[in-house]
Amino acid sequence: MSSINDPARESRRWPMRFLRASLTVTALLMFGQAVLAGLFMGGLSSAFAWHREMATVAGIALIVSIIAAVLARRLGQAPRWPIWATVALLAFMSLLAFAGFRGLTALHVPLAVIMILLTAVLTMWAWRYVSTSTAGTVSERGGPATDVGERIDVPTSTIAH
Repeated sequence: MSSINDPARESRRWPMRFLRASLTVTALLMFGQAVLAGLFMGGLSSAFAWHREMATVAGIALIVSIIAAVLARRLGQAPRWPIWATVALLAFMSLLAFAGFRGLTALHVPLAVIMILLTAVLTMWAWRYVSTSTAGTVSERGGPATDVGERIDVPTSTIAH
C-alpha cells in the first residue's frame, strides 16, 4: 500500500514540477516580449533595448526548459516529445531573432505570435499532464493510477454500441 506522500513517488515528481516552472517562466517572458514590442511600436523607444535583453533571458529560460524536459523524461517518466518540442521552440526562436536583428518586422511579428502560442500550449500541457506510471498510488487528480503495462478489464455490457 502506498500513500500520496511516498518518498519514491515524490522523487519522481520534482522533474515535472521543474518543467512546469521553467515553461511558465518562459511563457511569461514571451508575453512580456509582446508587451515591450507593443510599447516600442507605440513610440516608447527605450522599450526596444528591453525587448532585446528580454529575448536573451527568454532564450536562457527556454534552454533551462530543455534541460527540465530531459530530466522529466529520464527521472520522472514523462513522454519524450516535450524534449523535441522545447528544442524545436529554441530553433524557432533563433529564426525569430534572425528576423528581428535583420529588421524584418513583417516576418518577426507573425513568428513571435506563433512562438507565444506554441509556448503557451506546451506550458498548458505541462500543467495538465499527470503520469500514469505509478502503480497502486493515487494520481494528482484524485483517482487511482494504473501501471503502464497493467491491463484494465472492462465488462462488455458497459461499452456503448
